[in-house]
Amino acid sequence: MILHDVTRLPGAARRKGDRIGRLNMKSSLPHPNPAGEMFDALHAGLEVKLIATPRQELKTCRPDDLVSDAVRRNVEHYNYIPVVDESELIIGLFHAAKYRQDSSSEALVRNNFRFLSEDFIIGGDTSILEFVKDADTRPCRLVVSGSNIVGLVSLSDLQRFPVRAVLFALITGFEITMMEAVRRLYKDEAVWLAMLKPERRDKIEKEKADAQAMDSFVDTLLFAQFADKKTILEKHGLEGRSRSELKTTLGRIERLRNKIAHANEYATTPAQARQVCATVRDLLKLRPEISGL
Repeated sequence: MILHDVTRLPGAARRKGDRIGRLNMKSSLPHPNPAGEMFDALHAGLEVKLIATPRQELKTCRPDDLVSDAVRRNVEHYNYIPVVDESELIIGLFHAAKYRQDSSSEALVRNNFRFLSEDFIIGGDTSILEFVKDADTRPCRLVVSGSNIVGLVSLSDLQRFPVRAVLFALITGFEITMMEAVRRLYKDEAVWLAMLKPERRDKIEKEKADAQAMDSFVDTLLFAQFADKKTILEKHGLEGRSRSELKTTLGRIERLRNKIAHANEYATTPAQARQVCATVRDLLKLRPEISGL
């Protein structure tokens, strides 16, 4: 076997050798999984500490405070207020929202708060997505770093910008999963195009023609919007789900997607925030089902 020093070969031969080397290197790499990698990576670096209220900014109350006084001082209308002892150590959470309509209560906070437990704790380096997944059932969490409580995060924090970024990444990854499923199911683009309404099909065909005219065409499916992929998958169906169930679930995801994409409000009320949590769980459950098509 003769080995050549490609740096001493003529230009054309050297370029050919470089090209072969790149091809060999490419063939030795594992096959990519764009949707999975996008889905897992986009939100991984966004952590709960980015949306938490820092410890030094927390409003607190004491066990011997009257409930009425704690509620009256809560001018910011926080739903939960940390309870601290004489050493300023947090020992639990007082559900202030529960007593907002009972501001004359003479009861003491000590008889109306929940002591610190694992249910109220979350690591500052936990991904925001992990918090969102069950923020409707665990709406207030104390954020810990090392052995210290460094802040508090609650259901209302779903309105913060880093959460919007997480949700956008989540839905983007989901849409890529949908696109790859359509591509696997229908090798002939004419088949999935025929599933769309004429006006949607015409719009895609026009954008495809414009791209071809500019020599920038890559794939017809790239011109399909979320609603188009949703329509195709609804018509194909999923084993174990009724078509009406699939349509309802994809519809909720699409509505959240539109609010996120258009910078609209999506969690301004507790009810809306809880719906976001439920929709995220739906998405996470549905994604592997679509990936398996």
